[in-house]
Amino acid sequence: MIKKIMLMAIFTLLPLQLFAYDISFNKKFSSVVTPDVLTTFISVNIEGDDENFINRNIDRFNDFIKDSDSVTKKNGSYILNPKYRYYKNKQEFMGYVGTLRYEIQSTNAKKINKFIDELIALKKIVDIRKAKVNISNLSWKISESLYEKSVDLLRIEVITWASKYSKNLSAKLLKSCEVKNININNISRNNFFRSEAMPMSAKAVSDLAPVNSDKTISLNPNFLMECK
Repeated sequence: MIKKIMLMAIFTLLPLQLFAYDISFNKKFSSVVTPDVLTTFISVNIEGDDENFINRNIDRFNDFIKDSDSVTKKNGSYILNPKYRYYKNKQEFMGYVGTLRYEIQSTNAKKINKFIDELIALKKIVDIRKAKVNISNLSWKISESLYEKSVDLLRIEVITWASKYSKNLSAKLLKSCEVKNININNISRNNFFRSEAMPMSAKAVSDLAPVNSDKTISLNPNFLMECK
């Protein structure tokens, strides 16, 4: 008698399992964001025969950059290298090259332009003929704080959408559908507009900042839903 009851229970469960199934699919969620940080890389190059001459004048530029409170300075470095010329298979010493580099950032384009103008003006005051100031990769980018905030909002949108979709699916299929898993790993970040390197050793600078255009941050989550 016990065996008969157990068999009936098994056959009763089989139809429920046969009509349960999983649904897996992807959907793209995007957010348009306006970049909030203007970034550029600057380098100051000075050539000469005397190491002290180069170091002394590089210090003038370095002090100016460090003392400026209108922009953010990052990743500063200074390298002094010997310079050689090869002539008739012989190596000829030509002096030294000192290179000072910084990454400069600001949320205000006018402050970046003002900083660059003052840097060029300093070169003219110093009046070093072999000094060169270069500006490169002037671009707008999305700061990490704005990026994380945007991604967090998209994650909330993904979860909210999945919850509503499972309810609508249940109503249309006349089944109980629920979200089993949401995999959010694939994040697309369209961030930079880059300009070409610009030597700024001989002219004043104004309105260098490129036009700030909106960028797109996208999530491409994979959804797994079970209906039964």
